[in-house]
Amino acid sequence: MPVRDEHAWLGEGGAPSGRLRWTPRLIAALAHALEAESDRWFLWIPVLFAGGILAYFTLSDEPTPVSAAAVIIAAIGLCLAVRGSGLGLVVGASALALAAGFATAKLRTELARAPVLAEEMRGVAVRGWVERYEPRDKAKARITLRVIGLGQLPPEATPYRVRVTVGAAKGRVETGEAIALKATLRPPPEPILPHGFDFGRTAWFGRLGASGYATGKPEPLHDLGEPPWDLRLWASIDHLRALVNLRIRASLPGQRGEIATALITGERAGISEEDNQAMRDSGLFHILSISGLHMVIMAGTVFWLVRAGPALIPSIALSFPIRKWAAGVALAVALFYLLLSGAAVPTVRSWIMMSIVLLAVILDRPALTMRNVALAALVILVIAPESLFDPSFEMSFAAVIGLVALVEANSKRLQDRARDVSFVWRGLRRLWAVIVGDVVTTLVATAAVAPFAIYHFHRMSHYGVAANLIALPLVSIVIMPFALLSLVAMPFGLEAWPLWVMGLGIELLVATGKWVASWPGAVSILPSISGTSLVLMVLGGLWFCLWQTRWRSLGLVAISAGLLLSGGGTRPDVMVERDGRSVALRGEDGALALPPATRANYSVDHWLLADGDERDAAGASANSPFACDLLGCIGKVKGKTIALVRHPAALEEDCRIADIVIAAISVGKACKAARVVIDRRMLRAAGAHALYIEGLSIRSESVAETRGRRPWVPEREVAKPPLPSGHAYASDPSASGGSDGERFYGNPED
Repeated sequence: MPVRDEHAWLGEGGAPSGRLRWTPRLIAALAHALEAESDRWFLWIPVLFAGGILAYFTLSDEPTPVSAAAVIIAAIGLCLAVRGSGLGLVVGASALALAAGFATAKLRTELARAPVLAEEMRGVAVRGWVERYEPRDKAKARITLRVIGLGQLPPEATPYRVRVTVGAAKGRVETGEAIALKATLRPPPEPILPHGFDFGRTAWFGRLGASGYATGKPEPLHDLGEPPWDLRLWASIDHLRALVNLRIRASLPGQRGEIATALITGERAGISEEDNQAMRDSGLFHILSISGLHMVIMAGTVFWLVRAGPALIPSIALSFPIRKWAAGVALAVALFYLLLSGAAVPTVRSWIMMSIVLLAVILDRPALTMRNVALAALVILVIAPESLFDPSFEMSFAAVIGLVALVEANSKRLQDRARDVSFVWRGLRRLWAVIVGDVVTTLVATAAVAPFAIYHFHRMSHYGVAANLIALPLVSIVIMPFALLSLVAMPFGLEAWPLWVMGLGIELLVATGKWVASWPGAVSILPSISGTSLVLMVLGGLWFCLWQTRWRSLGLVAISAGLLLSGGGTRPDVMVERDGRSVALRGEDGALALPPATRANYSVDHWLLADGDERDAAGASANSPFACDLLGCIGKVKGKTIALVRHPAALEEDCRIADIVIAAISVGKACKAARVVIDRRMLRAAGAHALYIEGLSIRSESVAETRGRRPWVPEREVAKPPLPSGHAYASDPSASGGSDGERFYGNPED
């Protein structure tokens, strides 16, 4: 062993340096703690891989392929340099996992590269293969087309895929069919607020270059031959789905049949908004969307039945690997259910997780382990790094990690006590576990997904635990097993009675949802939490669940820090929609206020939701602080006057009296007196704006600034607005003797 030079840590006069005195001890303690958890190191690989993905997506400018390769090379060099010790191995592997996540995200971005529509096109002729037909409700449907031709666009500018909303009365089209229609198409929508959800990024990875609505009836094209092979495959699957839906609705008319259809084939368009809202407010909405819960019940039921049958025959049970047989059949059923349900992205992720568990059984490995969860997460992130930002990915893995950690802790405790208890006591303990199992697992799963639910949806169902305690046994014992039985009986025409039993379970499920939703204070709308707060809570939860020694408790510190930061942060004082027609300001009571008679739209509704405001547009515009006429509106916030200009005739006066001028028209240089001017030209260049009034300073953020220069951001959106630093500094009007003040852009310290 190498001899440590004690004098290396001495300060002046031979005394140990205060800063260095604790360094070797801290490193030794860290190395010891990591060594004690060596069997858990693998679990952090997908976490670090996700960290590299997060680092890639938070960049403001797109990195070059060379930079991604350089990151990988640097990480490999670090691994080689520090490989001589356990701590060095951890550091090197961590750096390599981070670099691999970064490079994988960059590679995925380049592989998904496809043309995106640059500007709106009205009444354009679209020709393409139908990839997906989705009924949205009784009046509308959505068609996803793989484009063959789009107006006069050249092939290099033609989007690979577009999505069009059509009237359901205009006729249904089939997957794999070639059609032509007239449509109004727009580029994928941008965020409605700086740092908001970016559908353009989601569309980029789906190779979706435009969306819009049809202005004419789809017409079939008969001269294009056979569709691509993958569309032919999906056409046959969709034909089977249509037959199954028809048989379900014939046996279960009304809402019971629509919910049964949603649970078996994934088609949810027929569910009434009343039932959807009740399930949403009661915390049961996740049951209506096929996910890991449904996949586990389907595959688990098959696994149990296939294993139980041969187990009754000792000669077979003792001579053949019936457990592996059951896992193989369950794996095949899971794949069939995936295809029958439409293979939506969340369902695909659930299938991958289920497949890894069943493959572990086939390979004689432990099935329900944290290692398998980590492997599933890693596989999904390698295939689709953008999944990291998908709420369904985040919430499903949060719930699974929490539940597996609970199982591990409980198993260890039972093993430690197994030698000291009698058979009767073990039996009573198992009975107690059955009674409280639903309560504990529901509490753990609810706590695990709560930060993501608040971050993405701003809603909290307060009685979700109670609702799930009633509903999950119904789903696990009645609804999904009899859904499976109906599929087995369907080829023989015997599906009516299992569907009838399933329908009874659905009736009880919906009744539970409506009952719980009717309780006082069933749901709250909560304001947005910051990304920093979410990251701290996630890292704290992972630290607590993935480690097993005492230092896991440090995760609770990170969770607490995230909770403390969740209610902080500065909220915008003024918000401006991209077209300049919708504006909101923060009133004296801290709530958002809208101009009188503001109509509800997507931006306004989500502004209020993200602010934790339960009012609708009508409520937020009642008793408005804005004074409006036909030419525009005037309002005040934190002592600053805001003018909303709707007509050029109001421009001169409003520019003279207002600190902030927001105009749905182009202003040019005609508004020099105002400190901040946001007009149509700026909005078209930079998107929606958020303004923060901080004393004499007015800080501006735009969507273009927060999106950066990325492949999914059209070039026209990154033009710098006239506030390059995001600030407008004004002198104190009382000091200058006037109300106009001095306008200054830039850093006040420069």
